Amino acid sequence: MSGVIERLQSGWKALRGHYWGSLAFDVLLMILVFTLINAWQTRDLPNDEQTPSLEPVWLDDMKAEAVMVAGKTGLVYFFAPWCFYCRHSIDNLDELLASGELSWARAVALEYGSVDEVREFITETGVNMPVLLGSSQTTKDWKVRAFPTYFVINGDGQIVSRSVGYSTKAGMRARVWLNRD
Repeated sequence: MSGVIERLQSGWKALRGHYWGSLAFDVLLMILVFTLINAWQTRDLPNDEQTPSLEPVWLDDMKAEAVMVAGKTGLVYFFAPWCFYCRHSIDNLDELLASGELSWARAVALEYGSVDEVREFITETGVNMPVLLGSSQTTKDWKVRAFPTYFVINGDGQIVSRSVGYSTKAGMRARVWLNRD
């Protein structure tokens, strides 16, 4: 048994002694950790199925013709006005939509105290995309447990990707691009 431990220690020292081997190991380890965390966070979210319904209760004049756009890939982003990460990631989605890299997006407010709280969040973040007011039933239907949570929806209305937590514009772009119709 001690021979095995000595060989493991020797191999570990050899790996850590080589810059590129050490760097590759660290990167692979980080990817594994992020993948496992994402799998845990999204374990109960709907996936590979038709989207649950969304009631078209729009915030003021921030509305669109339809909740989802048939035939085009888009993104539904659930946020809470008190959420720190929502405040810092919603603009990534708004910029992606404004640039034309995304066909459509809808922000859905959940767990808010009042409509004024949602209005204040939208004003402070400068969001221009359509905003819906969700309810406790919306939270249950979409199984949202943390914020932000977002879903990429294909043109057939099927959930093709989902994520929880802060996402960069590049991360959102990649999820949409990988799941385009």
